[in-house]
Amino acid sequence: MIFPDTSDAPVCLQMVRAAFAPTGGLDDLQHELIQDLARIVWGIEYGSVELVATTEFHSVDQEIKDHAVHLIALLELIEHPLRPEVADSVLEFATLQQMDVQMLGAARSMANEHIAAMYFDLQRHSWYAHETIHEVRQGHFYELLRSKLAYLNIVEDKQIARKWESLLDCPEGSWGKAIGEFYVQHGFPFPGEKLGIYELGARHDWVHVLTGYETDPEGELDVFAFIAGSMGDARGLVLLGLALALFQNGSIHHVQMKLIKNARTDTLGDPGAIEKFANAVRRGSLCTVDVMGTVDFFAHKDMDLETARESFGVVPLT
Repeated sequence: MIFPDTSDAPVCLQMVRAAFAPTGGLDDLQHELIQDLARIVWGIEYGSVELVATTEFHSVDQEIKDHAVHLIALLELIEHPLRPEVADSVLEFATLQQMDVQMLGAARSMANEHIAAMYFDLQRHSWYAHETIHEVRQGHFYELLRSKLAYLNIVEDKQIARKWESLLDCPEGSWGKAIGEFYVQHGFPFPGEKLGIYELGARHDWVHVLTGYETDPEGELDVFAFIAGSMGDARGLVLLGLALALFQNGSIHHVQMKLIKNARTDTLGDPGAIEKFANAVRRGSLCTVDVMGTVDFFAHKDMDLETARESFGVVPLT
């Protein structure tokens, strides 16, 4: 898991406190987020977490340190601008504790307005880059290329478009039928049609439907919080970092050379948004599969949507 389980969470939260303490602690938004995560995901009151000396963490297992640095990076990524003195202090703490500082380096680049370098670094380490390589190795290079050309409005691919449009013929109440209706109801072109999202990117639309999250900025943050909570490695956090860059800190406005029209800043400042975001992490952590990485969506297209949710441990949206 990217984030800690209940048994490791207290130490991770202590490390979060220690990381930000030298510069005055968390600001209001960060504090609200860590409070809600602690309460909703792990059943802990963050106010009860004591501040301990940094020397207390030297014997902590590396896996717990990895979970802690993911939380620290998440807290940095919701801020804009991130104060350089905070980034420096947190990075010093992480280095002292021999943590993986890759994601903290991305947040540091954001604080120093090295936006392009940060974006391409995140892209290079992202789930999409990894999955593209995997698909190419499986012999799907030309299918990916055709899908991408349609996405960039160069030439459509009718074969790919027909595959996705055929989801409308799936049984009523099925996951596939819901995906087809999702595209129609939102006025989105299908993958393969001009300007239609390329097929790897469209995988997260299946998660939208599975989880019940909408496509507004808040819904996009929530669906990627769910994905991050369900994925087994840090690439889920990279995906969430890109979503936060689009809908929270405003550091990027394009993905794969296309303008994201509903990109905006401060989405988590909306009433109730932080609590919904924390609940999305909780729902993802309870999911029994890595939905983005291990599920063959078209093999499950005729499965009843509610059955799919029960099968994958997707608890109801509250």
